[in-house]
Amino acid sequence: MPRVRFANDDLEIEVPPGTTLSLAAQEASSTLGFGCRAGTCGTCALTVLSGQGGIESKGYVEQDTLQVVGEDGPGRRLGCQIILREEDLEVSW
Repeated sequence: MPRVRFANDDLEIEVPPGTTLSLAAQEASSTLGFGCRAGTCGTCALTVLSGQGGIESKGYVEQDTLQVVGEDGPGRRLGCQIILREEDLEVSW
């Protein structure tokens, strides 16, 4: 099972593949904030520090939202749009 590390909180949790990052954050009691959970508000913008290859590419809505909120730099993603696979992931915000 993949492990997710929330660098800002110094927390790490093991989750089954197919789990959303928002659910993993909730289960870990992370301080990562979430708003709409639909990829349109930008509240959960974060940086993927490692494990980028184990998650899907940005979709149109996510890319558009990141651009609108000025968060479209390298490694920037919306936590609510990340679904975990087999690879470990480390994020910061």
